[in-house]
Amino acid sequence: MVSKYISIALLIAFAAPAAAAEERAATKAEIEKMAVGKTLGVKRYYANGRYTYQGGSPGVYKISEGLICVSFDNGGLRCDKILTDGKSYTLVNKNGERYPFK
Repeated sequence: MVSKYISIALLIAFAAPAAAAEERAATKAEIEKMAVGKTLGVKRYYANGRYTYQGGSPGVYKISEGLICVSFDNGGLRCDKILTDGKSYTLVNKNGERYPFK
């Protein structure tokens, strides 16, 4: 019985890293293709570099490898990781919360 639990634990331990390895940071070009000049949910990334959230919270955004950062007009700053598995994109905020980036 103990060996059954050890086998299950080993399976879980080795399976988890493999799943995480399939996800990688999106390239700058991938993020630009997804975001620039588009509305993603309630976020708008204007072609001129401006940003709004639900039509408010204006600022400017900058895209780099695996990141999209917004410098808000009110002085705030927010950077989110953008990950992909090659098919879909995920935004991960500073709290580790994950949201579809589409």
